[in-house]
Amino acid sequence: MSHGQNDAQNPTITTASSVYVVPWDGVYLIQNVGYHEQNIGLKRLDIINNVVGRHEDSVDPPIRWDIKATSVGEDSKITIKSGSSYIGANSEKVVYGATPYEWNVSYRDVGRWIIRDTRSNLLLYLPNGNDGTEVKLMQDQGDDRSYWRFIPIRPPSN
Repeated sequence: MSHGQNDAQNPTITTASSVYVVPWDGVYLIQNVGYHEQNIGLKRLDIINNVVGRHEDSVDPPIRWDIKATSVGEDSKITIKSGSSYIGANSEKVVYGATPYEWNVSYRDVGRWIIRDTRSNLLLYLPNGNDGTEVKLMQDQGDDRSYWRFIPIRPPSN
């Protein structure tokens, strides 16, 4: 596999048989590969929102996330936002708050992306397929629970 770019505005990853557009600057559902019925959503507890896996028919439906590339390369950086809040990490816990937060995103296989915390180097993963399960951070070498798909809702703007 080789990494390349068509131009500065349209980053791509090229394999021998196909070109995959990197999921930047658009609106996406973020679906877990291991639990394909689960998308990243929120669960309101008291006055805070927890980042959780959500089924399509959940009481709290999956969130349509605004993805914005802050740098593009082999390990690109993105922000993940909904409304005025971002998914971030604090003390090795996934959080949702007002401060922009950069994640490393890297391609692993067709439809499989790793989302890595830039500070702790831990991976975003979903421990099980139950609706409302908190999204967590884990060490490297996870299974499909640490791989994600970006399902476009609105085409990338770049």
